[in-house]
Amino acid sequence: MEWDAFLVLQQALILLTIASQIWIAVRIIARSSGAEQYVRLMAFCTGLLAFLVMRPLQLTFADLMLAARGQGSTVDVVLIGGVLPFLVGVLVSEATILALRLGEPVWIRLMLMVAAFTLSQAAYTNFVALSTEGARLDRAFIPNLCYAAAVGLWLTFRYREPASRAPASRAPAAP
Repeated sequence: MEWDAFLVLQQALILLTIASQIWIAVRIIARSSGAEQYVRLMAFCTGLLAFLVMRPLQLTFADLMLAARGQGSTVDVVLIGGVLPFLVGVLVSEATILALRLGEPVWIRLMLMVAAFTLSQAAYTNFVALSTEGARLDRAFIPNLCYAAAVGLWLTFRYREPASRAPASRAPAAP
């Protein structure tokens, strides 16, 4: 495989997305303590196990992309390689924002599972592209790029830190 500037930029974006998901997961796990920390760590590991279950079923982005490519349908390749990962990225981003705003352990644990699953998907898809002879961008990199772009755009424009409460001295007087 020949590396050019576009491929390096694309891989940097994908690695940044993976690193960001890991950072969020570690930060959430580190904030908790005692049994809650253990449960959150187990939720993250459950996401990795879910990925391992999906591999034999060939439901990873890489497997779906290779299957679509084998059928020769351009529509299938576009849907599986571009649209589906983009929508998954938007869904994961929005669910993560909602879980963080709710602050409830169950939703945060669920999103830790999804984050572990999606970063495993991205890592595996890159592995397939790099380890397959004659791999091209449309075989595995494009789904990850679409996912990374969706996560980046959605979180950048959708997520806002909760507004802090106004000081009591500036509160309007009661009538």
